[in-house]
Amino acid sequence: MAVTASPATEGAPRELVGALPPRRLTKEELLKTHKAYLKKQDLTPDAPRPVKQPVMAEAYPASTKSIRDVEIIPLTELRVETHHRGKGIIVKVASPPFVGAGAVSVVEDEFGNADKLAIYNQGDTSILSGVPEGCVVAVKEPYYRFNGSDTDYMICVDHPSDVILLRFTDPIIPEPLRLGPLLKTATDWKKAGDTAFLEKDFPTAIFCYSEALEESNDKAFKAPVYTKRAGTNLLLGRYDAAMSDSLASRIGGPSDWKAYYNAGRAAYGLCEYRRSREYLEKALELNEAGTGVRKEYERCLARLREEETGDYDFAGMHKQLSTQNVHMDHGSFLRRTAVKESGLPGGGRGLFATEDIPAGELILVEKATLMPNQYDPSRASPALFALMVRQLCDNPSLARTILPLYAGDYARTGAEGTLVDGVPVVDIYLVENIRTKNCFSLPPSTLDDTKLARQETRLAKGLWAHASYMNHSCVPNSMRSFVGDMLISRATRDIRAGDEITHQYVPVKAIADVRAKLYRDGWGFDCTCPLCAGERDLPETNNAKRRAEALAAVEKVCNKRPSSNGAIVPDSAIRTVDRLARQLEDAHEVDVYAALPRLMLIYPSNWLVSAHRGRKNWTKVLRYGTRVLRNFGFVSVPLDEDAEKEDWDPMAIYTSSGKATLMTVHVVAALRRLAQAYGALGREGMAERCTAAAGLGYKMVTGWENDMTGVDKD
Repeated sequence: MAVTASPATEGAPRELVGALPPRRLTKEELLKTHKAYLKKQDLTPDAPRPVKQPVMAEAYPASTKSIRDVEIIPLTELRVETHHRGKGIIVKVASPPFVGAGAVSVVEDEFGNADKLAIYNQGDTSILSGVPEGCVVAVKEPYYRFNGSDTDYMICVDHPSDVILLRFTDPIIPEPLRLGPLLKTATDWKKAGDTAFLEKDFPTAIFCYSEALEESNDKAFKAPVYTKRAGTNLLLGRYDAAMSDSLASRIGGPSDWKAYYNAGRAAYGLCEYRRSREYLEKALELNEAGTGVRKEYERCLARLREEETGDYDFAGMHKQLSTQNVHMDHGSFLRRTAVKESGLPGGGRGLFATEDIPAGELILVEKATLMPNQYDPSRASPALFALMVRQLCDNPSLARTILPLYAGDYARTGAEGTLVDGVPVVDIYLVENIRTKNCFSLPPSTLDDTKLARQETRLAKGLWAHASYMNHSCVPNSMRSFVGDMLISRATRDIRAGDEITHQYVPVKAIADVRAKLYRDGWGFDCTCPLCAGERDLPETNNAKRRAEALAAVEKVCNKRPSSNGAIVPDSAIRTVDRLARQLEDAHEVDVYAALPRLMLIYPSNWLVSAHRGRKNWTKVLRYGTRVLRNFGFVSVPLDEDAEKEDWDPMAIYTSSGKATLMTVHVVAALRRLAQAYGALGREGMAERCTAAAGLGYKMVTGWENDMTGVDKD
């Protein structure tokens, strides 16, 4: 097959692209420079390891070929900025690795040619994350990259499945690179694995146990080695392998309880609780007195109950949260929803209700498929990308969950996730596309993040595969919240069986054009929700320009004279904002916005509520508080004099306001302020109704019933 040249790297001379390097450094020259880097290497064990995130402009597919099906070439045939399709190299590592975002080593081929090899995106459970000197590796369809000067190049391995660690006795290794087996017997390999395990070098322990198993045909010898490898894989979170090893360790006797116990623990680690229960029940049959087995079994039953009932102690979960404990030990309640083809234009697949779900009730609760405990905004995205890649390598069964997710227009080969040369094909560019199109940003707890006066927000990134199928709407019928790595979704209005469930991908922007660009650039779709469709169909008048000018004017005044924190705002400022708000309201077409939110009016309406609240003008608080609700799309709310005189049912806003409402914590705050105003005016019944409606709204926002103290603090 022909090689494929990549677009020139920035700074790479064009004449080098696709050509052989004019000069290659010798092994001695490479080792001299490499040793200088090793002396500077930071080996601080607790320092976060950098992650090389994919640059989509440089995307290329992972190899789907076996190393035995490609042409092995010498290093001297590598061409600059070229992906050598149908080719492969086999090299021996001739230096310790320099470990940074990847592991860089000096390597040599069977002819004595040397070069640099950079291996990226290997998890810390893999020897290849810092491949030891003397090991032999194969690189499939290598990418040879210009590295900054006319003598500086390196073999760059981005896809983790493109590099294979070869057994020392693999017949594919050329004779000059053969070392022969380092240890002579299976027992020696087992002892080496035990030593590595005691030294907590778990990847090496796995390697040694694997060699011991390959060297022996004695079932009695192999059974305990499988058990040891299963236990080590459990420690590394390699649950697929742990389950396979556990079952392979069975000998058909009473001692098999441990095999089923470890298999049950592995299934639990994959959140496959029904399968875990089956294995643990077999373990209990063989070892009824096992307290550890019984405890694990009861824990599994608790997860199954959560999956069936949706009964959670969210307040208790919130109390357990800490910087060290954001991963909750709970199951996912998903039975009220199903994935089907969406009815939205261009919506692909969506999530649909399988039964009626009244406003405020749980739609689903989902434990994160993958979520790193990393709330530093600069590191959250790289951490999730690295975790996704690692888990797809370590637990190939996750490919069934992760890889079908939407990845934009990225071209797939169809082989992603399949095993080739014993490892799953992992395309990092596909993974990154899936991450950017499906991940959620989340605080440690939505409850702690909903106080209007909060000063700081820390956000992690996570993937919830089932919830990822929900399509976007600017006026959705659901609202998500988080406690640790648990996503909670509640209905914000009544949902009927068969209805598609929607949520907001990001907080909605008030200006339609800004919203449209955000969705198109970020996800590649045009929103067709009632709000966007209505605003898209507006007549070509000057109203859009009038709205933009009026909004800029009112924001300028409101920002200059804040009405929060109990400030007493002068009458002149209130009159100015009121006048500008009326101008902004007049710029909204009545026939179009009669049943739609008026997002531009929310800020000035909230400002006026706070201004009149600070002056204890409770009648005006009622007038503008109901307008806040109206501007969020709750069209069933009485306005102005009606709100001041008549009794009405605030709880009905969730059921009688149509399908274009927008629920946020600011709705809760508006209801709380209305309750305060009604109470101050002696209308206790209405105050209680508003408080009850605020409580239900806060339940939607935070995920469960909570004390609302602080929500209405400005």
